[in-house]
Amino acid sequence: MRRRAENRIGAVRLAATGFVLAVGLVGVLHLVGMQSNRPLIFIAQVDGESMEPTLHDGQQLVCVRAPWDEGDIVVADVGESCLVVKRVVSRRGQEVRLVGDNRAHSESYQVRPEAVKSVMLCRLGVPHVATASAASEVGASE
Repeated sequence: MRRRAENRIGAVRLAATGFVLAVGLVGVLHLVGMQSNRPLIFIAQVDGESMEPTLHDGQQLVCVRAPWDEGDIVVADVGESCLVVKRVVSRRGQEVRLVGDNRAHSESYQVRPEAVKSVMLCRLGVPHVATASAASEVGASE
């Protein structure tokens, strides 16, 4: 029993150390990016259903200014009022094609490589997606 408790404590310490190192790395990269007009790393939030089922409305992403390739999820300036989160499906010369994973709720864009501002590094969790059964359970408990 004591051995299990020690293993749990060790796992918690390891996770906490990893978290602290990750936060420190993000902080350093952010400070380095402050030397230019664009940060090296930032948090983006998904708005809409165009990237489902991969990414969900409201989900936050850690994005980094780094090289990208076909298949990567990127943040791009497509000339709209805000940046968009899309997947790179092709790159031919000076033309990059971006699309959402949810083709029924997504537009595709043809942009120049400079329009791609950053690439997704990781997700910060999945937002709660309400289901009909969850909604009925909430209604029943009120």
